[in-house]
Amino acid sequence: MPKIHPSAIVADGAILDDSVEVGPFCYVGPHVTIGAGTRLIGHCNIDGYTTLGSGNVVHPFAALGQPAQDHAVVPGAKTYLKIGNDNIFREGCAIHTGTKPDSETVIGNHCMFMNATHVAHNCRIGNNVIFVGFSGCAGYCEVFDNVLLSALSGMHQFCRIGRFAIISGGSVFSQDVPPFMMAEGRNGGVKMINKVGLQRAGFSSETITIIKHLYRIYYRSGLIPSNALAKIKEELPQTPEVLEFIQFCESSKRGVLPPHKEGHRN
Repeated sequence: MPKIHPSAIVADGAILDDSVEVGPFCYVGPHVTIGAGTRLIGHCNIDGYTTLGSGNVVHPFAALGQPAQDHAVVPGAKTYLKIGNDNIFREGCAIHTGTKPDSETVIGNHCMFMNATHVAHNCRIGNNVIFVGFSGCAGYCEVFDNVLLSALSGMHQFCRIGRFAIISGGSVFSQDVPPFMMAEGRNGGVKMINKVGLQRAGFSSETITIIKHLYRIYYRSGLIPSNALAKIKEELPQTPEVLEFIQFCESSKRGVLPPHKEGHRN
């Protein structure tokens, strides 16, 4: 049987694996499913049509599965939050379900959401993503694998951050940040490649060199984006990383963040 503290409330209908631990003063709603080895430390609230996989840890005052902060929410409609495995939700983290009926917010595996972070309705967060304290994203954003959002950073709705990108502290963006890049400022721009992150992740020196050339063509050649992509296709080896960058830019709906202007953060 799950280990449930006497002060916790687990509503009828909730499905908990036998190895789940529910700490003091937690609330688990009637439509919640919690997988093996997940721990609710205390004073946390899990509600809505929310599914947590295995090995998650939810710290005090985190709130998962609450209705979206959106006037379009239909009261009583089924909207979902789907969470993978081995994620950490720290104090005051808030992640909401989708807005429209049958829509969903999705969190991958091995992510960390530090204190007071926020993921709004209908977002899709990949694997190994880190939200540092007080960072967040508005509705319908997409954050790819291995992204780092530094403290106090934010995303406008419908924006995307590509794989292995890093956002500097205090930055906010309303355009897409391509994979492998570092961006900073208030709609400031892409400053450089995420070299340290790529090295730590085991990218080869040859691949990092190609990504550097990609950055120089797209961001430092003075070409307009379409011509820069054409030059990248013509001059660089079409490695998986180059193809990923091209596809990301060509599929952007909000536009790709421009180059950073030296000497200021906008």
